[in-house]
Amino acid sequence: MRAPTGPGPLEATIFDEALRARPAFFVALGLIVHAALWTMVPWLADPTPHPKIAIGLALGHEWQIGYAATPPLAPWLLEIVYRATGRIAATHFLAPFSVALAGWFVFALARRVVGDRQGALATFLMVGIFPVAFPVGPFDSNLVQMPLIAGAVLAWWRVVRERSLPAWFGLTLALVALAYAGLQGLFVLATLAGLTLASESGRSVFRPQEMLLAALLAFCTFLLLLTPRLLWLTDHGFAGLMQGPDAGVEPGAQIDALGLAFGVLAGHIGLFLLVVLAAPIRIAKRETASALLRPPLDRFVWTTVIVLALLPALFAWTTAAFIGGRFQVGAAAPLVLYSGLLVIVLAPSVLHVHHQRAAAFAAMTLLFLPPVFEVTSAFAAPWIGEGGRATNWPAGAAGRYVKEVFRTRTGKPLEFVIGDARTASAIALARGARPHVFLDADPARSPWIDQDKLKAAGAVVVWPIEGVNVSPPFMLAANLPPLTPEAPLSFNWIRPGRLDPVRLGWAIIPPTR
Repeated sequence: MRAPTGPGPLEATIFDEALRARPAFFVALGLIVHAALWTMVPWLADPTPHPKIAIGLALGHEWQIGYAATPPLAPWLLEIVYRATGRIAATHFLAPFSVALAGWFVFALARRVVGDRQGALATFLMVGIFPVAFPVGPFDSNLVQMPLIAGAVLAWWRVVRERSLPAWFGLTLALVALAYAGLQGLFVLATLAGLTLASESGRSVFRPQEMLLAALLAFCTFLLLLTPRLLWLTDHGFAGLMQGPDAGVEPGAQIDALGLAFGVLAGHIGLFLLVVLAAPIRIAKRETASALLRPPLDRFVWTTVIVLALLPALFAWTTAAFIGGRFQVGAAAPLVLYSGLLVIVLAPSVLHVHHQRAAAFAAMTLLFLPPVFEVTSAFAAPWIGEGGRATNWPAGAAGRYVKEVFRTRTGKPLEFVIGDARTASAIALARGARPHVFLDADPARSPWIDQDKLKAAGAVVVWPIEGVNVSPPFMLAANLPPLTPEAPLSFNWIRPGRLDPVRLGWAIIPPTR
């Protein structure tokens, strides 16, 4: 990105001036705009809560140390926000806020490494990375790990590089939260431990007595808070380390390790486009670009940025390839937060940004186009697809109907819904009292269900109907007493289109008292 020689007018835009004058404010403004856009997306596109939200609230309602389908931190936070506000719309803010907070932590590290201006540029480059900046889907374990990982890395840097005693506290809390948030934090923890022990700068942090005592206190606190989670995982065969289909993952949204690697690499096309536009390609001789300078970088800084940008994702991909299975592309988002910083570190120390108007236009397109596309596709999906979007499912109408019928027949509010995770959680979240969800009537998957209370209170059993068979699925029939199915229910999708009505099978288990 070296500037051509020769005199000429300086190419500068309002973005360049803002970047020079108030880089921190400019980054904050960009993150706020990004969060506002993606908060509006579910409000416009999703007439009913996404299955991840519905299932997350159903699980979070039980306050378990662990779940078979997903790590517990995301369901806990969903439940906290929903209880505090009483509105599903409030949960829509969690995902964009997580991405924005992660972006700010990335900037806080980048400004310490390459200075405010180049650090801001490193943060803005992330707007071109899928699935980091887009699409910001419903709040889940992948999204909650983004600010936790970025915060842990920032706290680690402050400990190792700045010798900050309070940063040990922040590092400990972030690592403990990651243990309850998902598996990806383990790869970052291993990377940070390796960087600390493999470098003289890292090892020297333990030489001062006060830093060594702080490290020991942090380690003991980490083990103490981690113990309940480890005990639960050991007792349950390490289930729920990563979210699976029963956590609301879209059917067909999971890919194998090779597809995951290709998805991550292809997701950097936007970043590559921004770099190419800013590079000195086809520059007129008379044109001179403005320069952004950074302080000299020592070997530890170079090594740290390269390792943080590449090694956690490589560790994760190697593990995925070894164990097999299928994963979401979004699972990689917490592990590729430093690609923009890597680009800036590998660039010359005096950075010249060319084609500023074209680069700014591309960045704005990457900022605004994905949310616009998401909303547009939500309205178009009922007309162009064989099945509707999950958020178009008539959960409110179905839930209100079965709750009202149960109350009319039994004189009691509905306390338990039995069925598959998607259907039962959507029914439970409909307006009115929130019943407990008994997943597939399997006590191993829903250990919070008290069987005596269920028999006394009664329940509604629900299942989707496909084809001509209206009988309950084998799993439900095998785990429950004989059911007498009610007449199948039929509901129109909330947004009309070329879609057959939704058909729902259901049955009532009457209360024993």
